[in-house]
Amino acid sequence: MGRILGNLEELRSRIYKDTGKIRDLWTSMEERVREHTKSPGLMQPGDTQEWWHLIWERLSDAAFVQAVKPSEELQTWLREIVLEVCDKPINEWIGPWFRSRSLPLMGTLETAHTSIAIAIVIDLCPELFSDEELLIIKVNLRTKGMDPCKAAANQYLNARDQISNWFMVLLNGIGTVAAVLDDRETVAETVEYYKAAAMLYNEDSYGESVQYSNYATIHLSHLREILTRYDPNLEENLDIGCYAKLMPWYAASFMYMKPLEGWGLERYPRTVNFGDSSAMFRPSGDVLLHVAARAKRQFPIESGIARWLFERMYANPRLGPDEGASFGFNNSSQFLSILLYQEAAEALTPEQAGIPLLSSFEVGNIIARDRWERPVTVLAIQGGFKPHHITAHRHEDQNSFILSHRQERFFVDPGHCCYRLRTQDFTKSTTSHNTWSFEAEDKVGNPFVIEQKPVHGNIYKPTSLFNHNRIVKELDGIHVVRSDAAELYGEPIRSAERTWIAAMPHTLFIIDRIQADRPVKVRSHFVINNRDNRLKAKVAAETKLVFRRNEAGMKFFQVSATSDGEINSNRLSLDWGYVHDCYHPLPNQKGQGAEGSASIFRYKSERYQTQHTIIYAIAMDDTETVRHWHILPLSDHHFYVEPPAKTGGYSLQLMENEDLIVKDHSSGREYLISQSDMTPR
Repeated sequence: MGRILGNLEELRSRIYKDTGKIRDLWTSMEERVREHTKSPGLMQPGDTQEWWHLIWERLSDAAFVQAVKPSEELQTWLREIVLEVCDKPINEWIGPWFRSRSLPLMGTLETAHTSIAIAIVIDLCPELFSDEELLIIKVNLRTKGMDPCKAAANQYLNARDQISNWFMVLLNGIGTVAAVLDDRETVAETVEYYKAAAMLYNEDSYGESVQYSNYATIHLSHLREILTRYDPNLEENLDIGCYAKLMPWYAASFMYMKPLEGWGLERYPRTVNFGDSSAMFRPSGDVLLHVAARAKRQFPIESGIARWLFERMYANPRLGPDEGASFGFNNSSQFLSILLYQEAAEALTPEQAGIPLLSSFEVGNIIARDRWERPVTVLAIQGGFKPHHITAHRHEDQNSFILSHRQERFFVDPGHCCYRLRTQDFTKSTTSHNTWSFEAEDKVGNPFVIEQKPVHGNIYKPTSLFNHNRIVKELDGIHVVRSDAAELYGEPIRSAERTWIAAMPHTLFIIDRIQADRPVKVRSHFVINNRDNRLKAKVAAETKLVFRRNEAGMKFFQVSATSDGEINSNRLSLDWGYVHDCYHPLPNQKGQGAEGSASIFRYKSERYQTQHTIIYAIAMDDTETVRHWHILPLSDHHFYVEPPAKTGGYSLQLMENEDLIVKDHSSGREYLISQSDMTPR
């Protein structure tokens, strides 16, 4: 027996005596292993992934079950696969065809996953192999796995350019193998690498996307677990706070659990998914329970949130597909969840943890909701950010937003699909997000389009902020966010400011103010969810749109469009885009949205001007009641969202000095929104 399981008899007793979650996790793993070992070989009938992308969870699951409850059939299956993989040439360990090859060969994500999987098997089940076979396996782990991963990690760290989640993955491949091989020198090197990896997290979030934060963290947390089991004295050198502090971000990003058409009757999570991130994202169970168990002394609040997230998102541990779970496609839990569950902190709800209903995070995600338990409305904004510490997986989506009502996503982020498709390039473009592009004319009068430039940069090569928060404030249930993304467009755009005023859960105002050094037209994009063909869109007038999805409805009106002080009509057009459920490395797979799964409503200014002010008002309710909400002009600069009872509701008034006044017609209170604050009036 190796270093991971500890006292095996005690573990067996814990599993067999438990009648609750531990037993449920174990039983679901047993069932999974039985299903995944029916046929000889790692790949099973019906698999859609390639072998690199499921080897870690499939072999580690099987090795854990074999260690706890040995069987000849499972022993034979594991032996044959490990020896077969070790017999593959090093070029195969490097990964699929789309991974570049160089001399010397550099490790990739697939190299690391393969190395981790084989190392876990020989640590949990060394008795499956003869001494001679173990020697051959260890040589292969070093020469085909650990050494190429080390070469690649050094290259990324030294270049300090496109440093990303790859670094954590490679580091796990290095450190896990080093611990299993008892290579103390490489373990010491890994600890130093780990210190660099911890710096790549922002203070409360992670700069690639919420999904890739988990992919990085499942590797860093796994590495920390392995290294501290290898040598408990290493614990103080392995910062856990860098990823423990992600838990409030994960909780704020989580919206609800609900069946997703095409995926069966089980309830799947929906998560705020800016950038390359799945709409079905949930953090890996091993990450959540590692934080809940290992960080509870130093970070008790974050540990409690992690436990709460696990209980909510892993109520059904059989939720699939688990194919490719360790690779971050559809996250699940592995055997560390069983080992750590008993030690996990007690659950803390976000409300108990003191996470505000309007939460802002360094990477620019600003998330508002009307309440924590079964929120009626969730508004998420890609607003101003602090410098990102890491590179990759970001979209051209600043000043974009996501809006969900009654567990129906209306305004959506497209997510991501197979990176080798042209679809993905379109998906991450400015025009595929709820933000603007601009049209200008060159010196001879030819029009051209100005879109956002990508946000690159990391802790070693800092980038400009590009998008700046002016206001993030909640007062008496009114949430106000304002950010200016002008720097992302460059000349001639001087100001590109959007203000969201959400009076939860029924009313939202959006105010766009654009200033340019020479005349431009504003092209406003609104991406509406039609992934399941359940969207019913009615164009009551060019400026009056009504959307319904299942039991939720929304009126979306453009109530004013002026430029340089005069009416400048915005012309409506319809385009098609994509709404992806989750990532798959291969094309034409489940989870990839078809063209038309997003309906994109675009407004374009009729005339080129230098100053534009465009205002939208939204009323939300169930599909029947929304008919009786009205969006009324009280004057040219005053707009009222009137509830069905004809009393209450909220209005927005624009003042000559560009201040805004919001009135709560139930209480009679008014709120002044200046350039940088909201105060009672």
